[in-house]
Amino acid sequence: MKKLFYSLFALCSLTLSAQDKTFSFDKKVNYEIKVPEEYLTFLSLENLNINFYSGKEGLLGHSEGALSFYGFNTTGFFTTNNKFFDVKVNSLENILSIDFPQYYYNGLEQMNQPYNDNFFGKIQSFKKLNTTENYNGYTCNNFEFEVLENDELKTNTVCIDEKNTINNAKFLIPNQKVNGLIVKLVDHSSNGLFIKSVNNSSLKVTFDEKKSIEDYNQELAKLKAEYESNYTNEIVDSVATNVEDYLLDNRYDDPILAYYNYANSDNEKVNSAFNTIVTLPYSIMQQDSDYDNEFDYDRLKALKTSEASTKQIVKQFSKNGLINKSEAKELNNIFKKLYKDAKDFKLIKGQNLSDLNNEAMYIADSAAVSFEDYIFDEYSSQYKAIDIKDISLAIDNETSESFLKMAPKHCQDLKKNVPAFSDKNLKNLVYNYVGQVCDLYIYHSGNVGLVSTIDALRKSVLEIYMKYDSISKEDKEKLKIYLDSLD
Repeated sequence: MKKLFYSLFALCSLTLSAQDKTFSFDKKVNYEIKVPEEYLTFLSLENLNINFYSGKEGLLGHSEGALSFYGFNTTGFFTTNNKFFDVKVNSLENILSIDFPQYYYNGLEQMNQPYNDNFFGKIQSFKKLNTTENYNGYTCNNFEFEVLENDELKTNTVCIDEKNTINNAKFLIPNQKVNGLIVKLVDHSSNGLFIKSVNNSSLKVTFDEKKSIEDYNQELAKLKAEYESNYTNEIVDSVATNVEDYLLDNRYDDPILAYYNYANSDNEKVNSAFNTIVTLPYSIMQQDSDYDNEFDYDRLKALKTSEASTKQIVKQFSKNGLINKSEAKELNNIFKKLYKDAKDFKLIKGQNLSDLNNEAMYIADSAAVSFEDYIFDEYSSQYKAIDIKDISLAIDNETSESFLKMAPKHCQDLKKNVPAFSDKNLKNLVYNYVGQVCDLYIYHSGNVGLVSTIDALRKSVLEIYMKYDSISKEDKEKLKIYLDSLD
């Protein structure tokens, strides 16, 4: 019976691990992200780059900078078999997993899916233009493709080196019978990708697609239940009503704060220009007032200042060809209504939340406690079971190179810096301990699993402590000097 049990256990283990697949990427292609010069006046968008790690079976993208680009964030995206996943990386073992959903979109099922089936949008047409360009040492052929966005066709151009052995075009533009290296791409908003460099890569990651999708759907089910609870729970609704009766604070109805209500043109180009320009009057209003705390600032002065500036910006957009005369006229009319509504708006200061009666506050507190219990997972102690013989650190990951400036200098070339102890296992433990601390410094790189890093750190400290009495006097002295030398 015992042998049968172990046999079944081994079979189950093989079945589970069979879902994991290792993907290798032998090339790293770095692109610069460019935006129109006019936008740099209002937005900080300089020195933005994106890396595409290319392999035979998949492509991994990772952006460098603060801007999300084409739907993926700084954690990255991964595409294989015509599926595009937003992903995060477990730094200990280079394991990809789907980035969990942040919201449940009621009535918009496409927004709730764990992956997309396209990168640029729904491509309606794709054609070769029979023109060739030379850029940064590459010769490429131009293609034009139309994408359907909000029931409107948008035109993009892409230049592809079809003779190049690097083939990232087949992953980013699937089902179009085009292969090769994307050299440059300009979309309908004049944003662009321009190739900077190509390097060899030895990056390998594992990805369990089935389990990742299952985990994503479980998290989505929680968010859906939370959404439905918020809109059907009578107790919570009654508390919300009670709070509103006491606060009577209408600051968030201010047109300057609720400017998004005005971007309702049938012309998406007008809406896009509006959303870019309107951040300026909002900034001026914030600078000329202590808006979040008091209500006694010179509102009319701030409105006049921002209104005059807005007119000049619309004029400049039209002059530079970003919008035509008709679009400029519509844009001015939208801002005219925004400022009229803002000048007519009367601010009401609400009462303090502490004025709520005790019963309402008790119900609100109870609802908050049950909400937290529902959202956060209970801690489970697993760090003692970690095997740290095979160490994998985020600081050693190629995608973390640009983030190492946030970590102490000793985190660079860490393997060379750790002393050569006579006890080889001690060196392994010290390397892991210091490396996990370095990983915490670059947590914002998106490559660090916070809980797993803390667990590995605790395991290293425990192992070092347990064997400290048995190590040689010489190794103890080396350990003391090394740890004391770290900044």
